Amino acid sequence: MPACILLFRIKNFFIPLPWFLVWCLGAPFVLIGWFVGHIGLIFDPDSYPMRAASESWRILMLLMRLHGTEINVKTAKDKILIKFI
Repeated sequence: MPACILLFRIKNFFIPLPWFLVWCLGAPFVLIGWFVGHIGLIFDPDSYPMRAASESWRILMLLMRLHGTEINVKTAKDKILIKFI
């Protein structure tokens, strides 16, 4: 299930962010990177940037599969929570 909302909390201040917009707006750039990477590999098969761009679809899958991830940091002064719902 894709993560839809990102809850960001610093001390007692909550900020709900629409996480689905990040991966919806990022999807076209990932697809363009994937296409350019494969075209670039035709002309220069040993190019590391083109190999990385051709595997950019994995970034989109990573952004979509963060559901349930929780990062909770407590220090003496601050309390930070990042939670993907």
